[in-house]
Amino acid sequence: MKNLKSFPFERNRYFYGKLLSVEDFETEQRYFNDKRRTINRFLFGSGVVCGLGVVEVDDESISVERGLALDFAGREIVLDEPAVRKITELEGYGSEQEADYYYLCLEYQEEAAELMHNVTGTAGRNSSEYNKYKEGYRLFVTQEEPEREIFSPSRLYEERKVVYYGQGVRICQVLPRFLEMGKDSVLRVEIEYLGQQEISFEYELDLSFLTSGEGSRVRVCFQENAQEKAKRYLMEIPIKAAGVPDVQAEASLAEGSFRLQIGGREYTDANKCVSQAAVTSLDSYEAMQKQYYKTAMDYIVGNTFQQGIYLAKIQVVRAGDICLIEHIEPLPFGQKIMHTEISTAMIGRLAEDVKMLKQAGLMEAAGKKGEAEEKPLRAAYGEVIFEVGQMRAGEVLYSDEIVHGLGFGPVTIELSYEVDNGFAGDSHMMFGDASLFQSQSGFTASLGAKLEPAQGTFEIGMRIVKNGNAKRVRVHWTALRNEVQKPQSAKKKHIFIQPDNPNVFVGESVVFTAVLEGFSDDRLKWKVKDNNGGTISKNGKYTAPETPGIYHITVSSSAYPKVQASTFVVVREKE
Repeated sequence: MKNLKSFPFERNRYFYGKLLSVEDFETEQRYFNDKRRTINRFLFGSGVVCGLGVVEVDDESISVERGLALDFAGREIVLDEPAVRKITELEGYGSEQEADYYYLCLEYQEEAAELMHNVTGTAGRNSSEYNKYKEGYRLFVTQEEPEREIFSPSRLYEERKVVYYGQGVRICQVLPRFLEMGKDSVLRVEIEYLGQQEISFEYELDLSFLTSGEGSRVRVCFQENAQEKAKRYLMEIPIKAAGVPDVQAEASLAEGSFRLQIGGREYTDANKCVSQAAVTSLDSYEAMQKQYYKTAMDYIVGNTFQQGIYLAKIQVVRAGDICLIEHIEPLPFGQKIMHTEISTAMIGRLAEDVKMLKQAGLMEAAGKKGEAEEKPLRAAYGEVIFEVGQMRAGEVLYSDEIVHGLGFGPVTIELSYEVDNGFAGDSHMMFGDASLFQSQSGFTASLGAKLEPAQGTFEIGMRIVKNGNAKRVRVHWTALRNEVQKPQSAKKKHIFIQPDNPNVFVGESVVFTAVLEGFSDDRLKWKVKDNNGGTISKNGKYTAPETPGIYHITVSSSAYPKVQASTFVVVREKE
């Protein structure tokens, strides 16, 4: 019963006279076990369902409380009574190791039980067999992180990357998996350090489709305060997603920028850390839901490798052969299952909060937003910088090809510009025909854009009308697509013929009916495509010829000639 593969499902087919073998009875058990475990894994996930708290009994012992968990294969792990263990007696403990922590893990385990006589036993064969499998569990400790990404609720909405791990220090950066285009968000840096010496570190992140402040590079600095020393620290870095949907944003560790100071020593061997997020026009909840339903099957089926549930991280202090418990952190990787009762309670609580806000008049803005649920416009925006320091009046500059991110087809491009003279010149923005203000400005230009609808790109052109002492010009662009007011012809139109592929005898008739979808103009043209294949009236009444065969019938719309449908009629000889 240690099979980790549930598919395909097979069950016994019984019939009178069937000889049932050991394999048949095992198939019977495996079918129902696999069905139940599949439901467990796909509907509920893996992790702690309830209980299984880890508490300190004394300086050297822990107790795992009664509880239930589901493992990566949907198998139930039940502790029906507390399990008290000494750290040094747990499987995986090594006295020669120098680590100051252990992960306490729980795994499903079953073993054969109840030895009994085998009535078919003969000389040369074992006359005893185990009568049952006893389901149980295995507790062990390890210093290893999970080899692959394990499931936890946070995996759905954020990505955690380790920047540095060693010398008792762990530095992680956490980025939301989904960012709404043009919206502000936060990149978290989490620091865990249990040593006594002060630490500090710094590194730089290169941002792609992200900005922090005004730039595409951000410097991360941390200095531990000896007066406020703690085991965990949290930094939050404000970021903003690009105004272009359906792109992959990245925050990657700049090569050679990492410096960690512990006491008087410096460490520079950081991981090649790249945090990624999808920039989308949906809000984060909608994007998360869409992605989950798209990939859940592949993820769950592809992660059936043996792995334990990490119940706790136990900080220890060693004194010779003695191992003393200093601190216990429950569920360090968040492996827990949000079951129905908690979810229902949370939804009910949220409903009460919304009701209170409405009564307090604080939901007016949200109500107005709900009334305009259908968004008429999609937008994307960005900027291009032109170097104009050596340019004269009459010269023309062109940008590189720009992907606006709104898909293919027509969009509207709006342009404006501002002059940057190192904050010493003009700071106003110009829209439309800037030549109207030529006498009031030291720099004047005209802008244009060339759209490539089939490519989803455009190009910006700028003609210098007047140039004083301008050095750089920043051109702002906004792309707009109307998602609501689509022409009637853009709707999908179909014709379906009923009955489909009918059978008739020679000389007999059948009436075809056309079902219209996407339009209401019922002017139709019926046609028999085969010569001597019979006749069909303008109302769809078909009369078969005197010759048996298979004949092709078509119908098309008079208003929309490209909207067509076809079927075949089988004409048979009369018996």
